[in-house]
Amino acid sequence: MTIEHPFPLTRPSIAITESTKTITELDCPELQWWSAIPHLHDHTMRAFYEVDTLELNSVVNMAVTGPAQIHQIDCIEIAVNEWTFGEPIQPMSQPSHFYCKLDPDKTQWLGVTQLSGGEPLHRTFEDEYFTDGWGVGEQRRLVDDGKYQRQPDKSYKITDGQGIGAGTYDVTIGDNTFCCLRVLDMIPPHPNEQGELVEAFIEPSGRSVLIRQHLGRYWGRNRIDWTEKYHDNQRLVIDGSVYVHCNCSGRAHDVLTNTGIGMVL
Repeated sequence: MTIEHPFPLTRPSIAITESTKTITELDCPELQWWSAIPHLHDHTMRAFYEVDTLELNSVVNMAVTGPAQIHQIDCIEIAVNEWTFGEPIQPMSQPSHFYCKLDPDKTQWLGVTQLSGGEPLHRTFEDEYFTDGWGVGEQRRLVDDGKYQRQPDKSYKITDGQGIGAGTYDVTIGDNTFCCLRVLDMIPPHPNEQGELVEAFIEPSGRSVLIRQHLGRYWGRNRIDWTEKYHDNQRLVIDGSVYVHCNCSGRAHDVLTNTGIGMVL
C-alpha cells in the first residue's frame, strides 16, 4: 500500500534560537498535544523522527469526518490513522477516533475509540478514569507571564506566574522559520522527577510546529534513572527536577507537524 504524506524520510535540520520578538499570549485551538483542531474540515498530520538516527518513525493522520454526538452533546469526530515505518513507538492500543468540541475558551475531550487486540474499545467522559488519560479540556489561551525564570546555567526557576509559556523562540525547520511561543506543560503541574513534561513550540495562529516529550528522571514503576540510560539526551531542569527528552517508549522523538514543514493540507 502506498502511503501518501508530506514528510521527508530523514528529519530536516532544526535550529532553535531566542527571538528578538515577544509573544506573551496566543489562542491555541488545538487538542493539546495532538495538534488537531476539532473543527469541520480540519486535516492535521504529524511525524515522529528518531532523534539519534533522524529517520522517520511514524506518521499520524487526523482528519475530521463530520459532526457527531456523545451523550447528547454535539461534537466533532476525528478519524485517526497511524503509519509506522520503524519499530512501533508505544506497545499500546492506538486511538482510531476522537470525539471533541471546540468551545470559545477551551478544547474539550468527550470520547475516544481505541483499537485493543483488533477490537474497538469506546470510552467517554462518563467512564471511570477517562480523565486520567485524556483530561476534560484544555484552556485555549496560552500565556507567558514569567512563570519560568531562566537561570544563568539554563535551568528554570518557578515564580508565582500561572502561565505555561516559557519564552519566544525562532524555530527553523528546513527552509521554514517560525516565531513561536515555547510552552512547558508539566504533568503534574509542578516540578516532579516522577512526572512528565511536554515542550511545544506554537506559532501565533495557534498551530504547533514542533513538540518534544520529556520524562521525569525517575518516571515509571521501575524507578530507573533516565539520565543514566540516556545520558546524551536533552535535559530540562526546573527547580532542581530533571526531565529527560524521551517518551514512555524510552526513546526520543522530534514531532513535526504539517505546519512545521510549511504544508497546509
